[in-house]
Amino acid sequence: MSTTRPDASPALVADIGGTNARAGLVTEPGQAPGTVFTRPTADFPGLAEFLQAAMAALSGEPRPMRVICAVASPLHEDTVRLTNAGWTFSISDTQRRLGLEALTLMNDWVAQGWAVTRLVEPQRLQRKGGKPAADAPRLAIGPGTGLGSALVTPCADHWQVFATEGGHISVGITSQREADLALRLHNRFGHCSAERVASGVGMEAVHDALREIDGHPPRSCSAETIAREAVAGDPLCREVLAQFTAALGSAAGDLALATGARGGIYVGGGIIPALGDAFDWNRFHARFTAKGRFQDYLAAIPVYAINHPAPALLGLSVYLEAQA
Repeated sequence: MSTTRPDASPALVADIGGTNARAGLVTEPGQAPGTVFTRPTADFPGLAEFLQAAMAALSGEPRPMRVICAVASPLHEDTVRLTNAGWTFSISDTQRRLGLEALTLMNDWVAQGWAVTRLVEPQRLQRKGGKPAADAPRLAIGPGTGLGSALVTPCADHWQVFATEGGHISVGITSQREADLALRLHNRFGHCSAERVASGVGMEAVHDALREIDGHPPRSCSAETIAREAVAGDPLCREVLAQFTAALGSAAGDLALATGARGGIYVGGGIIPALGDAFDWNRFHARFTAKGRFQDYLAAIPVYAINHPAPALLGLSVYLEAQA
């Protein structure tokens, strides 16, 4: 939702995550901010306070009067609830409070999608597949606290980016173990989506479900701890990470088929960069292509890892350029 249309003049861009909030000053739309202000989201009671701190740290005179923020939230009303950040605020009230000419909010994965239109090597690292089809859509997808996605489509001489809810497609099942896991998660949540397995909250839920299935007593475990213990060799945590990787690959393959995203699959989010070499791209790709008669179709699609330090901020800058 936007209170007014942004243009390509200098602006403050911000990416509000459940763990960290980042902001930068854009003086050349289309280019990533040179300096990024990063703080734990929990350090601030709301968006206005974070933006005030970012402006004080980043800008001299004149003070930026336009702000565009990437957030993980539906944006259909003036009141925005950022569950992962614990913030609830009014867009119009925040704009008035800060004395801004424009305050625009954008879905966080739409911002990632705009970044995809600008990434080049080594900001994107090809992990699998062949050459992209230049006239075909691209898919941005990635696990953080949840599982986000966006569709990037060429349109004449420009791009369009659409928010999707791809993380909420039903999880793919290829074994009895996966069926047992999906049923446990379905009974707990009412639907076993890909996000219920391939995300930070999903890793925690899968860990709980597998302990229950295997007859172990409950043990609360964060996604960070699960990942760390998986790398250290803990068998159950290794299985959680394997289930996470397979579900992510399966979801990406389903979405590639549904959208014809032969322009490439761009995998981002916070978890995979944190895993580094511990993320199994071979397992991901095996499930990405495991679609029967369309295995060769999917195998030809390039799969990229997003390797940019602040892709959402870059994407917001690219969006500003596109709106100029």
